[in-house]
Amino acid sequence: MTMSYRSRATWDRGGRRLGRGMIAVPAILLVVLIFGPLVYSIVLSLYKWQITDINSGKPFVGLDNYVRLFTDPQVLNAVLNTIEYVVGSVGIELVLGFIIASALFEMTKGRKLANSLILLPMIIAPVITALIWRYMLDPQFGLVSQVLALFGVKGGVPFFGSSQFALPSLMLVDIWQWTPFVVLILHAGMLGISEEQFEAARIDGAGRWRILRSIVIPGIAPQILLVLLFRTMDTYRIFDTVFVLTRGGPGTSTETIGLYTYQTGFSFFNLGYAMTLSVFILVTVAIISGFYLRLLRRREVFQ
Repeated sequence: MTMSYRSRATWDRGGRRLGRGMIAVPAILLVVLIFGPLVYSIVLSLYKWQITDINSGKPFVGLDNYVRLFTDPQVLNAVLNTIEYVVGSVGIELVLGFIIASALFEMTKGRKLANSLILLPMIIAPVITALIWRYMLDPQFGLVSQVLALFGVKGGVPFFGSSQFALPSLMLVDIWQWTPFVVLILHAGMLGISEEQFEAARIDGAGRWRILRSIVIPGIAPQILLVLLFRTMDTYRIFDTVFVLTRGGPGTSTETIGLYTYQTGFSFFNLGYAMTLSVFILVTVAIISGFYLRLLRRREVFQ
């Protein structure tokens, strides 16, 4: 009996050591691969590092880059473009996603096939999606221009060549690709609502709109907040679609903060200021994420 107890105690201690070791390895990798570059970026943002100027070296400038950040008109333009892109894309995706998810929820036949077809745009790489839409929206030979010509719109519309249409066209690409993600999350939330609530509402004489407003929307509120969190973070950091389709043009009408950071670092080779811009993006994304997470926690408390 004593030997069995000692063996079990030894086994438990060995298991705890093994568990700590297995946790320690990914924790160290997390610190090295994530927090290491993060700290390096913050430190580098305090230096003026213009790699095209070999003789200037890398002098320490303190907070000068951050002072420049808040006085740079291009940053203001990029942030405003980014906010417009985020609000337009995420807002339309949420509305469309909710409508499509509600339609799927009402379906009794063919739901699995409809789900599979709806999710197809989401599995395509963003760069490939951007290239597809570049050809579809070509003002001369694009499919959209050919369809518009049937309705009397001759000469094509300069979707990416006009400051009036360029940003909405980018939003269209994002909406086409990522509305399926919203549908997936909201539809899963709707399926999680108990059938008893719907039956009780029908017995009380509630119609479809009343059920939607009083049961479905409150029931999927956590999923709506999750969608807003993920899509806001993704669209705020948008780079690949804008880089492939417009490069920030015409002029700076579609220049986002992510693209401006890339151009500062890899076109103008001002790495110190580019690191400052990247820290700014990190901080703003953290603030947005904290806001949504606080709403999620508050929602959980009141449920």
